[in-house]
Amino acid sequence: MIRSSHKHPFSFAIFFVLSAVIVFSRFLVPRWLTYDVLSIISWDVFGYYLYLPAFFLHHDLGIRDFSWAQQILDTYHPTIGFYQAYPGPTGDFIMKYPMGLAILYSPFFVVGNLFTGMSGFPQDGLSLPYQVSIAMGGLVYTIIGIWFLRKILIRYFTDTVSSLIMIILVLGTNYFELTAYDGAMPHNYLFMIYAIIIWLTIRWHEKPQWKFSIPLGLLCGLSVLIRPTAGIIVFIPLLWNLWDRNSWKGKVHLIRDNYLQVAAIALSLMFVVSFQLVYWKIHSGKWIYYSYEKGEELQWIATHIWKVLFSYKKGWLVYTPVMLFAILGFIPLWNKKKSLFTPVLIFFVIDLLVVSSWPNWWSGGSFSQRSMMEAYLLLAFPLGAFLEWILNRKNTIKIPVFLLLSFFIILNLFQTWQYMHVILDSTQMTKKYYWTIFGRTSVKPEERLYLEPIEKNEKEELPDSSRFSRRVLATFNFEQPDTSNPDFNCRDTAYTGEYSLRMSKKLNFSSTVNIKYKDLSKKDFVWIRSSGFVYFTCKPEEALCSLVITCNINGTAYKYRMLELEKQNLKPDRWNKVTIDYMTPFLEDKENTVQTYFWYRGEKEILIDDFVVTVFEPEN
Repeated sequence: MIRSSHKHPFSFAIFFVLSAVIVFSRFLVPRWLTYDVLSIISWDVFGYYLYLPAFFLHHDLGIRDFSWAQQILDTYHPTIGFYQAYPGPTGDFIMKYPMGLAILYSPFFVVGNLFTGMSGFPQDGLSLPYQVSIAMGGLVYTIIGIWFLRKILIRYFTDTVSSLIMIILVLGTNYFELTAYDGAMPHNYLFMIYAIIIWLTIRWHEKPQWKFSIPLGLLCGLSVLIRPTAGIIVFIPLLWNLWDRNSWKGKVHLIRDNYLQVAAIALSLMFVVSFQLVYWKIHSGKWIYYSYEKGEELQWIATHIWKVLFSYKKGWLVYTPVMLFAILGFIPLWNKKKSLFTPVLIFFVIDLLVVSSWPNWWSGGSFSQRSMMEAYLLLAFPLGAFLEWILNRKNTIKIPVFLLLSFFIILNLFQTWQYMHVILDSTQMTKKYYWTIFGRTSVKPEERLYLEPIEKNEKEELPDSSRFSRRVLATFNFEQPDTSNPDFNCRDTAYTGEYSLRMSKKLNFSSTVNIKYKDLSKKDFVWIRSSGFVYFTCKPEEALCSLVITCNINGTAYKYRMLELEKQNLKPDRWNKVTIDYMTPFLEDKENTVQTYFWYRGEKEILIDDFVVTVFEPEN
């Protein structure tokens, strides 16, 4: 049943309250006060935004003169490492991200540019007026998105149910964090565009008119221009009102009777997408150009779906558990609103598969699964169907469910607060750390050891060893040579004893320690020190040998550390001692292993002797 959009005062009031809460939070919550406001246009946002200063201020979309970009990088430090554009085949830099978000930023870029001209700030695209203007623009688009969400809901649900849906989506999910604090990211803008697309789809199916069809095509094209994977929104107008054979027949007749408008939708979409194609042709010489890094492509199909849904690192249903009710709501949605069931379910499944197929499935620094946010508009329908169903149950069922809903909303707001205060980590969460800081307003430095390690080849040094108990885990002195492979034995040169190990193209890996963590220690963490003596028969920089320590989780290296011997200023024709220290990461599954070994990658031979692995366990 489609309801009139008039006389819904409660949802109207909720719209204003939720909008005010987001605006209030944008100005007063610590990120605005504690962190530098100039961080708004940074990281990925800086990549989406870069088109604007390049085009309007420097007339250099190909960044042929890199000096202006370098000045921005040196002045504002919007990123560590310039990954937002890469040199293309013609020598021009090609923006990594498509230009759709820059189009939506542009009105507020113009406002910021006017203020810099009047206030004396540098007109360089990143000074304070630009940053504040982009932040304010994000709020404007947020309010538009919530307004259209309400318009959609009150056509299918009562005023009360519509209001509950709005409260749950805005305050009970990561929508709140992604609008109040990270509103310059693409998800906020896509939410608004999706909302208008759904509204236009509803109106066009009620009464096909040009005033609905042209904007519908343009906005579908703009979705693609923001994120190509967002093009799956076209399934909504395509599948709207389909659920049985008669509805399919009706859809065919609708398209046939309005084929010019359908063609206009398709042409409008292609017109918007053509902006990006022309940009690629000018600056890369190709109409289609893959601007992301090698390895950043979809890994079909849904390689990471379990992690996306349930992992403690960034599982959607772990950090946004209220959406479980939306998933359950597909059952009453089918029973009560079949015309909505097919497009919503197909969109949700495809969207989830796409999100789960991206190699960076955790979407970098964010709270919960940020890539799921725009899907909340469609999930509002099964969520509403669930709320309708539960409101008609007995109090013995209704009261516990609403208490759980309330808890999930409070939990989301509290964990958003934890996220903003860097208690809940944006990229390195583990099950142990999650439950350690659950409900906490502070975290001890030693508790951060439960986080995933940062995957960098950083050098670690064992702190004061007197605070640790020490035991030798393994010693390899190579005094029992391998008679079946005499080429691996060296008798004429040894550090101690008679033999050493000869490593060459025939032997790439030394003896290896490979031990399950449960057999290594009962502590959560230990330090490991691997050391040995190396003899170079050539220049050390020609040898290409490394001393490695790593963990192995399900066949994959985890917290991999490598001491590259050719870079340690070692001496040839003598024995050199080499040592690497390693603090084990927290391993939830103690069946996973810790490994250490010498790895030879060069052409000329080297000798290894007295390879010793020592474990240091904390005393308390």
